[in-house]
Amino acid sequence: MNYLDNEFEYAIAFFALSQSCIIKRPYNLFHRKNLYMRTSNVKRSFGNKKTWDTSFVDWFLKFVKEANHSIFNNNKLNKSLNLNAINIDNESKFDLVYIDTPYISEKGSTVDYYGFYHFLEGLLIYDNWEKNIDYKSKHNRLIPKKNVWNDKKLIYKEFDKLFNKFQDSILVVSYRSDGIPSESELKELICQYKTNVKIKKYGNYKYALSKNKKSEELLFIGE
Repeated sequence: MNYLDNEFEYAIAFFALSQSCIIKRPYNLFHRKNLYMRTSNVKRSFGNKKTWDTSFVDWFLKFVKEANHSIFNNNKLNKSLNLNAINIDNESKFDLVYIDTPYISEKGSTVDYYGFYHFLEGLLIYDNWEKNIDYKSKHNRLIPKKNVWNDKKLIYKEFDKLFNKFQDSILVVSYRSDGIPSESELKELICQYKTNVKIKKYGNYKYALSKNKKSEELLFIGE
């Protein structure tokens, strides 16, 4: 899969490929059932038809250009980590920690990003992709992985572990008003480690295909 020897060129190329796949996915999901929507010879008039009709090559080149335009020198030593936040070295110090976890609705339904991003997850494990497919499933999904952030019984403890670990940093948590934990419960968890906790509300919004009209975007700031 890797035809680029330069690690920086490879990183930009993989970014461009991933963004191209994401922008062309039907209904914001990588879902085999929707394949017929691309291949059927029928008239289409949905909202992002122009996006679908634009080729992967055009999108790829657009995102390569976007990535290159985002590169700059801030004259500092920077580090990017690909780790579970809980496993970051305790000696690392951060001025601010931004937290945007998977979301559990008040009804207990969750967002399984591992499943939703099947195709991109597969690219990341390209050489072993076929070994990670659940061939008994209808849509050849990836074999599910347990995630504490999708468990309404464990998510409270996981938030507490996260806040405890980064209690010396400013905590900024992005969440929704109708989630589990609730707004008041999440504030109470942060208040165990921060004396000053503010909540910024950004009005009603909804995700693509979501019929939820009462949810508000929340930003918790603990100092």
